[in-house]
Amino acid sequence: MSEPNRSKPLRRTGRPKSSIAALGVVRVDPDFGQEYPDGDATSTQCYATLARTGEALLAELERRFEASLALPQTAATALAALDGAGEPLTPSQISERVLVPSATVTATLDLLEHRGWIRRTPNPEDRRSLLIEITAAGRATADEFLPGVRAVERQMLSKISKKERHVLLDLLGRVLAQAAELATEEPGPLTGRRVRPERLG
Repeated sequence: MSEPNRSKPLRRTGRPKSSIAALGVVRVDPDFGQEYPDGDATSTQCYATLARTGEALLAELERRFEASLALPQTAATALAALDGAGEPLTPSQISERVLVPSATVTATLDLLEHRGWIRRTPNPEDRRSLLIEITAAGRATADEFLPGVRAVERQMLSKISKKERHVLLDLLGRVLAQAAELATEEPGPLTGRRVRPERLG
């Protein structure tokens, strides 16, 4: 017998944990250029701030999924991927879309199946694999939480204008294009010049 569509919200006790977002933009020390002659202060600040921002955004969604569905974000993302696919997917396809290892996907699918939100069926094209199909209860759950996710996204970006969001998308697109290009290259050794400042001993 499957669990009801929505789990009871988790009870929260004590003071909520502060988000990493509260640390704000990453700033380097004034002598950064002297310490790292081959570096660039703004590049380091942007790189670290982008990483911090991504972590903060994902952490907020994780917090909402845990509170609303008692569900890890990975599981909710897998359910959303199945819902959006419009057809059954293999575990490998889900792993690629959710960007998690296959071992994690297996545990995730076990959880979703236990909730009654997906079912595993034989793959008629490959007897060695299974197809993962979203159930009616799974679709109802996706219909419930996806609008909430869109609301969080809108709230999170509410401090910048629509025009600024388009600029941000363009900038992030260029960063991602460079990241994709670098990912095709063999990783070089992490070496370079550093002049240890006196403040570090």
